[in-house]
Amino acid sequence: MIASLLTSAGLGLGAGINAYATLLVFGLVSRWQPAIFHDELARFFASTPVLIVLVVLYLVEFVADKVPTVDHAWDVIHTLIRPIAGALVAWAAVSDKIPHGAVILASVIAGSAALGSHLTKASVRGVSTLSTAGLGNPILSLIEDAFAFVNAIIAIFLPWLVIITLIGMPLIFFFGYQRLRSRRA
Repeated sequence: MIASLLTSAGLGLGAGINAYATLLVFGLVSRWQPAIFHDELARFFASTPVLIVLVVLYLVEFVADKVPTVDHAWDVIHTLIRPIAGALVAWAAVSDKIPHGAVILASVIAGSAALGSHLTKASVRGVSTLSTAGLGNPILSLIEDAFAFVNAIIAIFLPWLVIITLIGMPLIFFFGYQRLRSRRA
């Protein structure tokens, strides 16, 4: 059950950074390894039409996230979408593995993790825009994309490593914020 909760939290973290990349990885794994996920929602994410939509949405996000100002508007729009995506992917990943009450808890954890990582991402982007006039945002976006893909794979296949991410992300944000404050002073 702990591994399922870690998978949920990890997928939620990734969905908060890039929901479409996380859902795409989950859908592809569900399709290629149907023995891992048995839920109807997992089969839905593994269906060809949904995978095509996810690829298109990922490509739109890939472009939108690299353009200063557009990336901020995109983040505002996705403030609601990413936590919902995190909760849905968590439900799909664990609903056939743990009791129903725990599935609800896992979905809440994942949605909260998605919201937290999304707000962190948006804050870092705001600082990047102010400090680099938006020139650093495309680089951050590429790092975020890579994180979302790798994190989803880790959350699915090595959920215990999610603990490192759960501890590491707040630390990186905290020390980055401290460094920025010291530069301003």
